[in-house]
Amino acid sequence: MSQHDLAVRLLRVAIVLAAIFNLLALIVMVHTTPIAFTLFMFVGQPLFAIAFVLLLGAVLADLRARQML
Repeated sequence: MSQHDLAVRLLRVAIVLAAIFNLLALIVMVHTTPIAFTLFMFVGQPLFAIAFVLLLGAVLADLRARQML
């Protein structure tokens, strides 16, 4: 697997995780219940953090593939 393929795969996973985070945030904004808020805080926030780390990994992998880093 090349560095470019790895970067694309990491970006796809990061996009899916960010979409799940946004869906949980929308649920909390539209209809706030204790269960929805708890899920958002304990599942949504770590998903966003993981998506951010994967985005950074994809950027670094792409920079390595283009030999800029």
